[in-house]
Amino acid sequence: MVIIEAEDPGRAIPLPSDTEPLVEIATDEERHIVAAHGTARLRLCVRHAPSRPVPAFAISCDAAFALRLAAASRLQRVTRGDRIAADRAALPTTNQRARYTGLLRIHDALEAGASSRDLAFGLVFPNHRPLAGANWKGSGERRHVLRLIADARRLIAIGYRRLLLHR
Repeated sequence: MVIIEAEDPGRAIPLPSDTEPLVEIATDEERHIVAAHGTARLRLCVRHAPSRPVPAFAISCDAAFALRLAAASRLQRVTRGDRIAADRAALPTTNQRARYTGLLRIHDALEAGASSRDLAFGLVFPNHRPLAGANWKGSGERRHVLRLIADARRLIAIGYRRLLLHR
């Protein structure tokens, strides 16, 4: 994430016209933006700093210093109109892709009318024998599936499909 301090957070970053904002949240003090520029993702936090007539990068001297510096450099190249390669650090890992795929399957099955028990023994634990009655109600499998259902609904609600599909 690139942190920028500026007098006017609404006009601090001259992003190219083909940059598409995917997520934007604003408060009185700062504005958070995730934008797509081609295949690249730009994650920005623009803070209100009345004493800064010219926008400035705020880069902490911590363990992520080199990563923050690279992100700031990438943002500068985008604003100048330079072409940039895909950001490998922004892509989901293999495990994250598997998790997101599983959560999408769970959400799609719920939309099609599947019950939590159907999900448990059809998608999540396909090699287990189905549990019935009180055994199902008190099982760890049921609690696990209910947590996955809550995760799937939360991720769909915040629009994570749009982030993953560059839409």
